[in-house]
Amino acid sequence: MRQLLFIVSLLILSSSYSQDIHLQGTVPSEKLNNQIGQITIFASADSTLKKGSYIDSSFFELNYKGKVGESYYAKIKLGGFLDTTISFIAESKEVDLGIIQLQPDLNLETVEVVYREPAFERTMDGIKVNVSGTTLEQLTNLFEILKASPKLTSPDDERIEIIGKGSPLILIDRQPILSNDELRAIPAEMVEKIEIITNPSAKYKAQGRGSGVIEVYTKDFSLQGYNMTISGAGGLNTQLKPTANGNIGLSLKKKKFSLNANMGGHYRENYSYGDGIYNATDDSQRSERTGFSSENSNISPHINIKGAYRVKDNHKITVGVRGHANRYDGVTTDSSYYYQNDVLLTKKDEISSDGYTWLNGSSFLNYVWETDTFNSAFEVNLNYRLKVDESQATSRNVYTDLVGTGTTNFDIQNDSRNRPNIGEFRTSYEHVFDTTGWKMSGGGSFSIVYNGKEFNQYNEVADQWVVDPLFSNSYDYIEQNGSAFYEVAKKWEKVGFRAGVSAEYTDLDGYSNSLDKQFIDSSYFLVFPSASIMLEPSSKVGVTLTYSSGIDRPQFSNYDPFVRVEDSLMITYGNPYLLPEVKQTFGINLDLFYKYNFSASYTYSKNPQSQLSFLDEETFLVNNTPWNSERTDGLSVSLSIPLKTKWFNGWNSIWMNYNKYSFSPIFGREDFTTLTYGLWSYSNFFLPKNFNITNRFYLGRWGSDGGIGNVRMNWGLRLTKKMMGNKFQIYLDVADIFPPSNKYESIAGNYQGSTSNRWAFTSFKLGVYYKFGRLKQDANIQESKSKNSNRI
Repeated sequence: MRQLLFIVSLLILSSSYSQDIHLQGTVPSEKLNNQIGQITIFASADSTLKKGSYIDSSFFELNYKGKVGESYYAKIKLGGFLDTTISFIAESKEVDLGIIQLQPDLNLETVEVVYREPAFERTMDGIKVNVSGTTLEQLTNLFEILKASPKLTSPDDERIEIIGKGSPLILIDRQPILSNDELRAIPAEMVEKIEIITNPSAKYKAQGRGSGVIEVYTKDFSLQGYNMTISGAGGLNTQLKPTANGNIGLSLKKKKFSLNANMGGHYRENYSYGDGIYNATDDSQRSERTGFSSENSNISPHINIKGAYRVKDNHKITVGVRGHANRYDGVTTDSSYYYQNDVLLTKKDEISSDGYTWLNGSSFLNYVWETDTFNSAFEVNLNYRLKVDESQATSRNVYTDLVGTGTTNFDIQNDSRNRPNIGEFRTSYEHVFDTTGWKMSGGGSFSIVYNGKEFNQYNEVADQWVVDPLFSNSYDYIEQNGSAFYEVAKKWEKVGFRAGVSAEYTDLDGYSNSLDKQFIDSSYFLVFPSASIMLEPSSKVGVTLTYSSGIDRPQFSNYDPFVRVEDSLMITYGNPYLLPEVKQTFGINLDLFYKYNFSASYTYSKNPQSQLSFLDEETFLVNNTPWNSERTDGLSVSLSIPLKTKWFNGWNSIWMNYNKYSFSPIFGREDFTTLTYGLWSYSNFFLPKNFNITNRFYLGRWGSDGGIGNVRMNWGLRLTKKMMGNKFQIYLDVADIFPPSNKYESIAGNYQGSTSNRWAFTSFKLGVYYKFGRLKQDANIQESKSKNSNRI
């Protein structure tokens, strides 16, 4: 009996020292090539078998009984590749082998090779982020990946910006997104890589190029089958305003056909309030004090369907349709007090309601021909987009004369209808010259925009809204743009360069149907060069010198010269003589150890678009119209620093922007300078039991040519619990822990203002994420694309 108890005690004691070790890693999807691999874990001390499992997808994970601090080794077998052995020490209960590159078995000799691809790679255009097989793949969606990537920030947890550049052009598989909701709808595991392009090359359209480009590449399934993701979240803020969102996604592959589809939407209610003081800068001693409160609701559904068919190994056709809609309704109450020589003259009480409904739908057809085995490719792309925009607004005003007696009513209503149709054809060819590192690319595009717009203004007569023909109009607008580009690049061992040029011709035509008159008739031709030189004296140091140029064209609403009466004291009208803004940027980037990055750039902008705003000389009526100022000179510097330990990793970035705005005499104001700066930190804390805490922190000052704002903070935390091997996640999110107050000092032609408002409040949100699917091995054995099968 004593011997039995002794044996049982030993078993219990020994088992108490054994723990569940969680092991994970990644084999790049192209290595699997529709195969199933095998991984086996052994103890290094005596080669005792600990666990065996299959590898049937790019990301693998398993649990085995082991001890923290002891040595083990993993053997990985995959057809067509050498057996690979990886030795590791279980320093904690969580072990990540990273990205494992396998060596092709060409001579059937036994060689053990282990190579781990870095998560971030420098390029002549910016930085490439490898998502597949990294910890980024374990996040929920693309929006979370972007927030966790270097050089990017999210000031309000709603949009993405490139530090020092602003809001970039975001492309997903070469197609521009319609809204940021698309970023939240794409599952993280569907993202292959991201390119953060701070110096866009000539192949990108010049429009918006100065703000940078983010290219997102999704991946096709390596195995046959399907995968689905379902996510949803909902919560309240401290003002008891609800928010909710949901998404469902499907990805599947059947032989040569693949399909990616997602749909979802969000609903949100908001409350805001604020006040302001405006003072005339002339000798009239006029001033205005105002206060407002507003409530609104917003519902926004979206859908995205993309299908691809590989006709042959080197021919692929992709088609897709996307749609994003929005419905907004809001009500605002406002009280304004008008003074002269510190004497209160008039009080205005206003109740206004506004709303809009818009639909942004697009479809595309893309054909890619991989012309050789060195990644040379010919591409043709057709795009069509239809936007439907309908808005309406009603303003009811009561003016009380505080010097005399009596009141005056001023009521107005307007509605507008917008129907822009956009068609585009693009083609390009990139040729890679063997293995020498030379690349040549060229191509062109043509796009046309046709917009039919109608605007009606109404006056209330006998309780009926009657159209005012003096302030109503309908018009047609046509914009045609043709472009071509050529580029050459070469990469040596320690030096690389890229140089290119694009040219664009633009023709504008605007016609008023109401006046039977043409009010826009202009065209221009512009050339946009770009270049990069990258020096890599060692694998740990990289220096890149860049030059780029781009353009920002005015929107049609900026051209429209017809007067819009917002209320009795505010009118706006466009400027048909606006010129496009042309930008040139010179930059330098320094990368150390694939971790630390320092960037500095100088940007010169010619004919930037500004707001010409004046207070009427005798009344409190404000006139607003867009106008070209002379120039803007900007200097930007930023520093990105990663932090990583066993239980923590994240990115921290700081930046500073100095801008000098130069105005022509028509603006009636002096040149203006701003100094803005900020800090962005995004980090993950890994806790036991598959818990982790995500911390996002933004602190920054903002400004523009119209004024300067205060320092604002946006701080949020998320607690996530991962279950079922990361297939199911539940999280609690707290946003705006300290609600920011937004203050702004504005400067106009003959008046200045100081405003303060608050629209963000502490909010709490509970969310879930679940993925499931069924994958199976494709039994077809395909011929090697390299055509070297006969060498074995």
